[in-house]
Amino acid sequence: MDEKKFEESVKNAVSINGYLKRLLPHELELYENGQLFNITHDGSSSIWLETYSSIPLEDKINVYRPMGDQEILYLIENNQLPSTQPYQAIIEGENGRIYANKYLNGNKWTDTNPTTIVEFTVPIDFMEFLKEKQMKIEDGALSIGLGSKAGKCLPLFNEKILNGQITYRIVKIKRNKSKK
Repeated sequence: MDEKKFEESVKNAVSINGYLKRLLPHELELYENGQLFNITHDGSSSIWLETYSSIPLEDKINVYRPMGDQEILYLIENNQLPSTQPYQAIIEGENGRIYANKYLNGNKWTDTNPTTIVEFTVPIDFMEFLKEKQMKIEDGALSIGLGSKAGKCLPLFNEKILNGQITYRIVKIKRNKSKK
């Protein structure tokens, strides 16, 4: 994440007060608690909320996943990822965040209609294990598949979320301003 560009986006953001009712309850809570910042630009048809990437501890790394509403709500309610996508990609490091952004800004497409980017902080040794199972390079980013058509490690990933070895947080949201 380019911090200067992010700070400029926050500084130049337009008011979203009239659109707060469009946010999902968890999104509104993150915004009101100062965990996500408004970066909505003038003329945007969507509300954009974002925060900085976290700095992982020495033995951990951040990975990112773009998610649609169904998946993020499942994660929030169950503290694990659903087994709904056959590939179930997590994308490593800052290049992973840049790649995940492409799904929100329209440069990449998937039928899950991503609205959210989640940052997972994962033990490096577990990431190395996952890479041995399945990994590919997409637009310069390391994409690791957890799903049934890829590395098949989603149950292990979820177990590590449940026992606290993997943590997560929402780092970006795109929410349409219009009624649906």
